[in-house]
Amino acid sequence: MSGARWKRASPAASASVGFFRLPIEARNKIYQQVLVVPHPLYLFQDPGCQVETFAPETPYQWLALLYTNRQISNEARAILYGINRFTLQDAGQRQGSLLKSFLNCIGPVNTGLLSYLCIDFPATERTESQLGRIKLREDSVQSLQLLQKECTRLKTLEVLLYSQDSRDLIQTDQEINIKLVQEILSEIHLQFQDIASLTKIIVRVCNGSPASSVKEFMQGLGWIVLVGDRYVGAVGNEE
Repeated sequence: MSGARWKRASPAASASVGFFRLPIEARNKIYQQVLVVPHPLYLFQDPGCQVETFAPETPYQWLALLYTNRQISNEARAILYGINRFTLQDAGQRQGSLLKSFLNCIGPVNTGLLSYLCIDFPATERTESQLGRIKLREDSVQSLQLLQKECTRLKTLEVLLYSQDSRDLIQTDQEINIKLVQEILSEIHLQFQDIASLTKIIVRVCNGSPASSVKEFMQGLGWIVLVGDRYVGAVGNEE
């Protein structure tokens, strides 16, 4: 068990010349052995504090490579951010703040290396002006726009669906207005498509169960729908 604060790397001055005689493929394998973990890296932020990570079963100084030498730091960061899965822990409207803080903290270069993020499913709410209509909550729209702008190599987006934030999707087929739900899901899909590099969308239902018509529509959009604690490995395999 370990915790670490995410901050910009400030590499030390020296490194072993012999290490750089190894081909980049060999160096990358070393970086992977040290920095890639088989589970998600869980990000959280207490009020007024820096973003921190919960990384089970990692050594206390497992990020030390990032502060060794400028070249090592650059190569290692590409592995750390490009292969690991990052999961935002804060739920609800606080998550947008956590996402922004995390991306600001690691900087634009590292943000551009991220390939796998896990966030909450975009939250919806009923509109006051049009009775019965559903719309995306503004904080969710802002988070998606941030991903579109900053995460230029994001390949996989996993979204966690909780009934309290998306209660209109967690209903029975008899209760649900499928036309309204299809409209909001299509709007969310358009937002996802605006993340230009994205190739995989995973919807994980964490509590409750979506109506069968909702699940079928999600799958028709090309989303992978999972229920419960199963997760997808770093290369996209269910585990």
